[in-house]
Amino acid sequence: MLEYNFLILSLLFLIPSFLVFLLRRDLRRMMVSLALYSIPFAFTERYFYPTYWEPKFLWNLVEIFGFGVEDLIFVIGLSGFSSTIYAVVFKKRFYPIKQVGYSPRFILIFLFLIITFAVLIFVYLEIHLIYGAPILMIVLYFGISLKRQDLLLPGIFGGILCCFVYTSLCYVIYLIYPDIFQITWHTEKFLNKKLFFIPIEEILYSFTAGCIATVFYPTVYHTAFKNFE
Repeated sequence: MLEYNFLILSLLFLIPSFLVFLLRRDLRRMMVSLALYSIPFAFTERYFYPTYWEPKFLWNLVEIFGFGVEDLIFVIGLSGFSSTIYAVVFKKRFYPIKQVGYSPRFILIFLFLIITFAVLIFVYLEIHLIYGAPILMIVLYFGISLKRQDLLLPGIFGGILCCFVYTSLCYVIYLIYPDIFQITWHTEKFLNKKLFFIPIEEILYSFTAGCIATVFYPTVYHTAFKNFE
């Protein structure tokens, strides 16, 4: 079991999401929605494996389908805490605001098309997705913030908090597998910089993921953050 380090990491990512789901009933519906929306991102593993990293997958599914069960668990776990960490720490809840502009369905389709197009562009330009993904997420975040300025600071704080949780979980996996970032990650091909033994690419990815995840639901479903009364 311990040889499947990506599976262990993915299961670790479920822990904070499970705690939020357990303790914040008001966020459960949103978490389920975002878990479903996150699933397509599992299919992008083919752009990370084996160039960026090379973990062992259950049943070697990555060689058959281009992704594994671990990817599904990982993106679901990440979506759970990255989208809720701001609301949990700052004791916020969502409340509906007047819908101005497009319907949630239109926004979802529009964002999906933008993301798909951007990934294709990165692949065509040979920009590795470990950098392309953070670029895309931060551009989307700032684009949303121009329209919804009330989400600017929540996104920043959400990014910082997500980065803290994400890197803490990565540090846990480092404690379990002290050589994991040397053996499994191919950081020598990239920046080859680490912070607390964790590749800087992971830290950058986690921050930008927190930024966009924090503002995604309020943007799509026309809600805003409000203090508990």
